[in-house]
Amino acid sequence: MPEPSSHEFHVTLDIPALPDRPVLDLVFPAWTPGSYMVRDFSRHIYDLSVTGDSNALPCQRVDKLRWRVASGGQPVQVSYHVFAFEQSVRTSLLDQDRAFLSGTSLFFLVDGEETRPCLLDLEPPAGWRISTTLPRVRGARHRFSAACYDELVDQPVEVGKHRQHAFRQGGTRFEVAIAGPTNADFARLHAHLRRIVGATGALFGGFPFDRYLFIIHALPERGGGLEHASACTLDIAGMGFEDEKAYQRFAELAAHEFFHAWNVKRIRDQVLGPFDYTGENYTRLLWFHEGFTEYMQAIILLRAGLLTPDRYLKDLGEDWAKYAGRPGRNVTCLSELSFEAWIKQYKPADNYANRAVSYYEKGKWAALLLDLKLRQATAGRRGLPHVFRRLWQSHGRRGRPITVHDIRAAAESVGRASLAWYFSRYVDGTAELPVPAELRRAGLAVKARSPAQAEREDKVKARRQQGWAGLSFSSGEAAVVKNVVPDSPAWRAGLTFRDEIVAVNHHRVDCSTVGRRLADCAPGQTVTIAFFRQEMLRTTSLRMVHSPERKWTFAIDHAASPAQRRVREGWLRGF
Repeated sequence: MPEPSSHEFHVTLDIPALPDRPVLDLVFPAWTPGSYMVRDFSRHIYDLSVTGDSNALPCQRVDKLRWRVASGGQPVQVSYHVFAFEQSVRTSLLDQDRAFLSGTSLFFLVDGEETRPCLLDLEPPAGWRISTTLPRVRGARHRFSAACYDELVDQPVEVGKHRQHAFRQGGTRFEVAIAGPTNADFARLHAHLRRIVGATGALFGGFPFDRYLFIIHALPERGGGLEHASACTLDIAGMGFEDEKAYQRFAELAAHEFFHAWNVKRIRDQVLGPFDYTGENYTRLLWFHEGFTEYMQAIILLRAGLLTPDRYLKDLGEDWAKYAGRPGRNVTCLSELSFEAWIKQYKPADNYANRAVSYYEKGKWAALLLDLKLRQATAGRRGLPHVFRRLWQSHGRRGRPITVHDIRAAAESVGRASLAWYFSRYVDGTAELPVPAELRRAGLAVKARSPAQAEREDKVKARRQQGWAGLSFSSGEAAVVKNVVPDSPAWRAGLTFRDEIVAVNHHRVDCSTVGRRLADCAPGQTVTIAFFRQEMLRTTSLRMVHSPERKWTFAIDHAASPAQRRVREGWLRGF
């Protein structure tokens, strides 16, 4: 890292003599595990050269990620630069303050030699420290070892002047590296991590690692997280800790990524390790690996005492309202959403919202439904956490990959009843998830109200929320249509994606005012819309209808039966 301000890592790969391999293929990964999109990291490689015994060797580029070297079996040294100027949990970064190493965006693999041990030498600027769970080689200050290429690239490395802290839980050392400015109370973040670790370890009966590293990047805006076998990376809004919700968001992100140390890293589909780094690794289980983890993050926080049942139920009602308003939620089944994630969720077409929904989001609700059904079958004593515990014992800790049949078998063993109907209707089918009905059966009071009904104090505001056109808009200054709900007034009026609405009933509008002008119009009223499509000015009219949107509230039903209370208590308070 000789010139951090250039954002270029200088990488040297030393390959020992391989007498039986006169020709080597050097392959640069196209994606990173945990983030299911081809990113073509090789586009950031420059100045590649190959030598053997101090002489240049013939090197032919075969395709976008493969170079072929005629080594003659002798030792080979490959030198190259990697431009690293994208701040995310998936990509490497180098600047004047710090470096973040995400192995798949930095390191070549030698095709056919992925199982060989690797050594990593780091040469950071003076005064920079290193955080990673890669084992340090005794007697070498900045040399680390990895058992194989998969392990090398699965261990992120933070380099810089970041803060370092550590604590122990159940015989395991947990390390925290936090880089960047933040107004968070770090002692509180630290306490949150301890509770999350404790609750998750209690669920699984301990930890499958001796060391674990939380890398926290405090950035101008909140990002995401990425899981690894013994580490995770969390991108947070560093100066955004202005209310309790910010600490809750941090805890949710940390719980999610930490839970992945089991679900997806060890309890995993067979295609998710060892990996094919050259292209898509298709799986139909992302609804389970991601969606069920999305659900379990809140369960972990409940058990950790970081989330109250009342707060959880309030959030659940708000989230269900969002999900129930997704027009594409019942069009594509969960298993297909998982399979197509590479080309649809992460490269969405304009009509994505009408034809699909995130497997994270729908998977979360499918997980809730399964948990409730298992609690009902066992009088609240067992639920989805027990399914994970069973899969950990039968598969994860033994290194055995899972299939959907294993998930079903584990769930049926917990509930002691067939769940064929659940998997056919809600995993491989597109039936509406009956979440509100099942919550009522679990001792909750469930209410659904229109936006106008939910607005009790301001009659004018309530009246203005009655009408609905079926439009949503992209962020920005202009009122550019992001989506048109099928069979809505806007759909029937011929409006479509990327139309720019410039006037509503002859009043000029932009992104900040188009919703207000539509709200001027009551259900049944005809609205004239002027819009640009491909630079041609057009007009149309639509008739507003009553809003189909609903606000949902979930709360404890104090009149619930004893059986319902047992289900509810098991769900909200017990593993």
